[in-house]
Amino acid sequence: MSFHIEYPRTIPARRPGDFAPAAPKFQVRWSAPVTTVVADYIAVQRQPSDLGAERAFFDRARAAFASPWGPDCFDEVRCTDEAGFANSIVIAYWVDLTRYAAWKHRDAFNGWFASPDREKEAVGHWRETLVVPYDRVETIFSEPYYRAGIARTNGCELEPMYVAGYFGAMRDRLPISAVDPLDSPHGDEAPEGGFDAGAGRRIRIDVPPNVVNIRSGQYWARAEGEQLDDYYANLQPKLDTGMAYLKDHAGTTGCLSLRSLVALDREGNELRETSKHGYFLSLAPLERWAASHKSHLDIFRHALAKRRQYGAERSVVTWHEVFVIGSTPSFEYVNCHSGTGLLRFAQIWGSGVARP
Repeated sequence: MSFHIEYPRTIPARRPGDFAPAAPKFQVRWSAPVTTVVADYIAVQRQPSDLGAERAFFDRARAAFASPWGPDCFDEVRCTDEAGFANSIVIAYWVDLTRYAAWKHRDAFNGWFASPDREKEAVGHWRETLVVPYDRVETIFSEPYYRAGIARTNGCELEPMYVAGYFGAMRDRLPISAVDPLDSPHGDEAPEGGFDAGAGRRIRIDVPPNVVNIRSGQYWARAEGEQLDDYYANLQPKLDTGMAYLKDHAGTTGCLSLRSLVALDREGNELRETSKHGYFLSLAPLERWAASHKSHLDIFRHALAKRRQYGAERSVVTWHEVFVIGSTPSFEYVNCHSGTGLLRFAQIWGSGVARP
């Protein structure tokens, strides 16, 4: 039997009546109790041509992760941001908070990252660390055979579930949503971000509660023929359109940051595997977009149509993991341009790191 937490509901579920999807989706469950999930996003920000900086950074991270306290798993990904910089990112996952704390305290990587030398380099670095209680985490996979992100941590399986296929299901899958509306202290409209002085500085951002971190993935390495053609001709453009709308209408969608990540192999080659990584002010504005805007409805209807068409033969996998931030984490940006992650909100959520 797998571990899970449920609370007696004081807030009604969003499921309409006795709705059930025609086929199950799949979610991550662990065989032993998990109280906290850690996802540590760490990156070097560089010129696209500077692959040496990427290799050096990945080599350093791999060596650090090989320690006895290292992560259960980690991904290496790459993205190009709106300013034209390449960001080479490791995403490391732990499901044991004590082991993560030991790694952060003992491994030399963390001293290297904290060194003032990083502020003087030709490249930037950033770190967005999520330490989230189990009841603020939810996952969904369209197929059970493919694992990504947190689904590759120790002691977990992908189990079938039926809390899916309706608007509001993402919220309903979060155990904490039974007793907490997960509202933002800022209301539903994202604040204006106008900070523009990140270069040569180390700045911490204190993220407010109930900000949503979502990593939404696409895997098409097994796709061939018409399914592969459909991915490139239909699904990928729909995803790009949805991403653009979220970013261009941040005031109403609650979008604080959104990245397009490409998965890499150990030689730095790009794989047929991507993910969209975003931060949103809260669940509510993201849910409104999902339920009502054409850019998401097109994605949603396409998924349903392809499931009906191919059934168990569907070879394009979609998935996501959602963390709703509880306590206030500190994200750190070192010598980065002001459009990096949440750095543009430094004037309201940020502070410089004082040096002796």
